[in-house]
Amino acid sequence: MVLYPIAGVLLFMLVNNGSVAGISLLHIDRSMLPLMRIIQAVGQILVLALPVIMLAAWHTGRKNPFSRECLAFLGIRKDFNAGAAALAVSGIFLLQPLLYTVTACQDLFLWPALGSAGSEVVRQRELMESFIKELALVRTLPEFFSVAFVLALTPAVCEELLFRGYIQQNYTRSMSKGGAVLLTASVFAFFHMSAANLFPLALLGWYIGYIYSKTGNLALSICAHLVNNFAALVLLLFADNGDLTKWFQPESLLGALWWWLFVGGSLLLFVMVVRWFSADMVTRL
Repeated sequence: MVLYPIAGVLLFMLVNNGSVAGISLLHIDRSMLPLMRIIQAVGQILVLALPVIMLAAWHTGRKNPFSRECLAFLGIRKDFNAGAAALAVSGIFLLQPLLYTVTACQDLFLWPALGSAGSEVVRQRELMESFIKELALVRTLPEFFSVAFVLALTPAVCEELLFRGYIQQNYTRSMSKGGAVLLTASVFAFFHMSAANLFPLALLGWYIGYIYSKTGNLALSICAHLVNNFAALVLLLFADNGDLTKWFQPESLLGALWWWLFVGGSLLLFVMVVRWFSADMVTRL
């Protein structure tokens, strides 16, 4: 958690003649956007993915970090079950109404009850969201794909290598699979350093970890993580739409009966997906 932001600043200074001018959570110089995106992707590869691949080689005793044994250690396999991937992705969509409801309840009840501490949590979240929104600013279709690569695909691959492929894999060696999933989900949530999103991230991490524990196939957890990131990116790009914002006000939704019926229905289907996502069911898909 400490190395990741430090590595980002050092990379920025390296390519910006030792200066940090233009880097700020409050505002990004638009001329620096392409550079910032590259640094974001390279930083994740260097700090998250590369060390995991090297550690896998150390664990397996192989000199080649991309050997079959190293990749198998991380859950990287040649087989890909499209039906299982579709099931994993459907669970991500079905979980979203609950995650939004948790966030809305925190905004309406928890943070105001905590006074100044709660206000600081909200301020930090808004600051980070503003930074990501500027980073995700797109004007052309090619730029949209570059942003999707940096903010959706790269984090999905790098974080899954670290959290599910390596951390959860090692926790499973010293505790039950369920305990490893829960502990990894907690580490995953704290890694993002966002108190406002801690519980929603833990829920998301638990579900993705559950997928990995049932299949041992990292590609499926990467798919679920990628779809979640991509959906969040699309919503972020449409966040300034007045009509959309009006429909998704926490006070309006939480006070509407149809919303709670919708959340209940999505949760019921989500539980069905979780129950179906067993080794036997995935094999049949």
